[in-house]
Formats: sequence, C-alpha cells, structure tokens
Amino acid sequence: MLIQIDKLKRRPRQIKLNEQATDFPVLRELIEQGTVAFNEAIHGTLEVTWAGDVIEVAGLLTTQVTSPCSRCLMPVVSQLEIQVMLCYAGKEDSEETAPGEDIEIQSEELGLIPFSGPEIDLRPDLDQEIIMALPQQPLCQETCKGLCPVCGGNLNQVSCDCEPPVFHAGLGALKNFKVKQ
Repeated sequence: MLIQIDKLKRRPRQIKLNEQATDFPVLRELIEQGTVAFNEAIHGTLEVTWAGDVIEVAGLLTTQVTSPCSRCLMPVVSQLEIQVMLCYAGKEDSEETAPGEDIEIQSEELGLIPFSGPEIDLRPDLDQEIIMALPQQPLCQETCKGLCPVCGGNLNQVSCDCEPPVFHAGLGALKNFKVKQ
C-alpha cells in the first residue's frame, strides 16, 4: 500500500482498501497466537491529500473480529469502525544548535510521522491503528461470572460447589489494613 508522492502533488488520491488481516505483519502475529480472529477482510476508503508540507491520510476502516471474553474465555464478536487520521511530514536534516539559539520543533514532536523518499508505505501505520482499535477487555455480557478459580468451569453455564480458594496466610494481615488520610 504505497503512496507515490510525485503523483499526489498533482491531485488528491482515494484508496479503496480490501485487505486480509494476515497482510499486516503484527495482526498476523496476533492471529497466529490466537489472541484475535478476523471474521472478514479490512474494508475502507482513505483520502490522501497534499497540504503544504504535510500529507494527510483520513478515512474509515471497518472489520469484524472475534476475541475471547476477558472473564470466561467464550468467543465475543465485535464490529470495529476505525477512524484513521495520519499526517506525514518529510524528514528534515537536523542541524546542531549552539547553546542559546532558538530550537525549532521537530515534526515528530508535533505528532507528524516522518517519511523520506519518493513514496510512503501505509501498511505499518494502518497496522498500528487497527491494533489500537481492538477491544482491550471484551465481555460476552456485562454480567459475565467468569471461570471458577478452582475447577475452571464457566460459571455462566454451570454452578459448581467448589470451596473458595485459600489465600496465602502471609497476606492475611492486609485484610484489615486501612490507609489513614
């Protein structure tokens, strides 16, 4: 997914995206680890424009993922809508500044993604945007009871008669600990 800078200077470009998650290196790792499964391709449209010294990439990506419930490990299906807003700036040669001179703010400090060369590869940055949009602690339902800490049974499906776990006696002193304010 490369953007040719010289073609972009003439007119804005629209990119239609229909990529498999395995085409993104970090997403492929997550799939192989069993952390998440992508039920469909990653779809979307991105508008790429040249605005002065900055190249803006904006749009919406959608996909559907399945990940384990953070309490009971049952599969949870989530629909993702990812707003993408990336800004790229060409790398500038940094010069050493003498003490007492004004220091210019670098593009990285402004949140701009530096690039050099005649093209920009969007894949690593889109990979990061998709990862950031993945559900952090998906729940199958708000009232999920989770797993029994003794037998490992799903407490949403079975009622077990296991004894509550006995915690280390050394931590018993913390049971009545209160912080004075």
